Amino acid sequence: MKFTVQKSAFLNKLAPAMGTVSNKNTITSIEGVLVETIDNSTIRITTYDMNKGVRSYIEAVSVEREGRFIINAQRLYQTIRVLPEDDITVEVNDKLNCTISCGKASFSMFAMKGEDFPNLPELTSEKGFLISSEKIRMMIGKVSHSIAELDNRPMLCGAFFKIKEGNIEVVSCDSYTLSRCSMKCDINSINSSSVDFSFIIPGHALGELSKNLAEGDEEDVTFYISRKHAIVEKGSTLFFTRTIDSEYIDYERIIPKENDIFVTVDRERMLDGLERANIVAEEKIKGSGRSYVKLSLEDQFMGITSSSINGKVFDELDCVHEGNDIEIGFNCRYLINSIKVAEGENIKITLKSPNQAITIEPYEKDDEFSYFYMILPVRMNDQK
Repeated sequence: MKFTVQKSAFLNKLAPAMGTVSNKNTITSIEGVLVETIDNSTIRITTYDMNKGVRSYIEAVSVEREGRFIINAQRLYQTIRVLPEDDITVEVNDKLNCTISCGKASFSMFAMKGEDFPNLPELTSEKGFLISSEKIRMMIGKVSHSIAELDNRPMLCGAFFKIKEGNIEVVSCDSYTLSRCSMKCDINSINSSSVDFSFIIPGHALGELSKNLAEGDEEDVTFYISRKHAIVEKGSTLFFTRTIDSEYIDYERIIPKENDIFVTVDRERMLDGLERANIVAEEKIKGSGRSYVKLSLEDQFMGITSSSINGKVFDELDCVHEGNDIEIGFNCRYLINSIKVAEGENIKITLKSPNQAITIEPYEKDDEFSYFYMILPVRMNDQK
């Protein structure tokens, strides 16, 4: 195999694929990238860690000899990064010696036969829909902080997508926080059937999917939904991942319906106060766990307090408060994560008691876009 390709074109396709390369597996082939010549003008690269993968097509300057080989992904990526900004020639001989050259610089490494690469899932499906790349990327960012990393309920380790004609909803829950984001937008079926899909994409795959969806890019992407996989096609790149085969939790049932304390507060001002409190709350002190942050609501003021053996922080901000006075404790990081990805100048917080979950919503309702966050409190030391 021998071909020449522009460095920038190769690097632009290889960089986002690196997140789907395995580095903790006994199968050597999936630590590499499968490089193939498709015709006299196209190179195809594929990475796959047995759960998620990327397949991209690159226009070649020239193809002198066709072939299909596996090259160690990390070494290939590091090599291409440091080469001059010029055309790169990749050559693999019959003895599986790979030479990558650019100008007078060249690197040598070993390759593997392409036949050793694992079989990929079927990367097409008759079921699917088209949606804006930017909207999907934005919604993933709104809920990814509430995806569980480890849980004996597999569905909580992913984000639940609910797609209906003209509306998309994405939900995540890690047992302590719940995030929901909804948006009205154009969603077109890839065939004549109506749009009605629901699926769960694992959290580890969502971050890699976002890397393939550039910020501000309104180009439509195509989602193909098969029995076990979701495939996202954007231009000449395919991202694919296993879905979580499980029913999602009945999140509507656990959302508080009777909260009777209402608070409207400046989002940025509250976030600043929580960031200051978190300096103390996240101090690791030998023999004790991390501290919590206490919110105190009295009259038209919100107090934010956090203390540890080494110090204490207090901040107070104006708010619009309706209902009883209350003191309630939280893991500070959970509050910060939710408020940071919320939008709008002001947010609306509802509460019931020191032992029941609070909710965070936009103060000004939007018919096109909405978000909702629920956070469970912690038991404070002085709470009976």
